Amino acid sequence: MAMKRTTIRANIPVLSLREGEAFMCYSPAFDLVAHGDSFEDAKRSFAQSLKLFIEEVSKKGTWEVVLGEYGWEKVKKDWTPPRIIGQESQAIEIPVPA
Repeated sequence: MAMKRTTIRANIPVLSLREGEAFMCYSPAFDLVAHGDSFEDAKRSFAQSLKLFIEEVSKKGTWEVVLGEYGWEKVKKDWTPPRIIGQESQAIEIPVPA
């Protein structure tokens, strides 16, 4: 008997960062990061990485395990990604050679 398939629709958080000359897009929903030489390159790279990630997990048929490992919650038949509930800067001191 074939396994019944359904589709989950979700909005995942994606953070955009600049590190020196590089741009990054990161999503804690799948701990997935992609880089680019520009913001647009990073967005395209992230979209491609996410597509490949989804295809690979779908091929393996391990969505329930993967979603659970990344902190998604299943309520009845629906899965919801972890939510960013805040963002702050924290002052730190890093000892470096003079």
